[in-house]
Amino acid sequence: MVTREKIAAEIENVPDDRLDELYRIIKDLEPRRDNDGSDLSTMARLRRIRISAPPDFSTRAINL
Repeated sequence: MVTREKIAAEIENVPDDRLDELYRIIKDLEPRRDNDGSDLSTMARLRRIRISAPPDFSTRAINL
């Protein structure tokens, strides 16, 4: 298992011009939080997506 100390030591070796990229990678690892502070999984976030469409939207052909 990798320890925080090993990770910190490796971060010291990252060139300065790559630190922004490393920071974005680290931030992407953090759990997503809802407005009330609870964790949201990817599936939970996808279930919240709503669209405005007729009931037969997925089967009806759309004329462009």
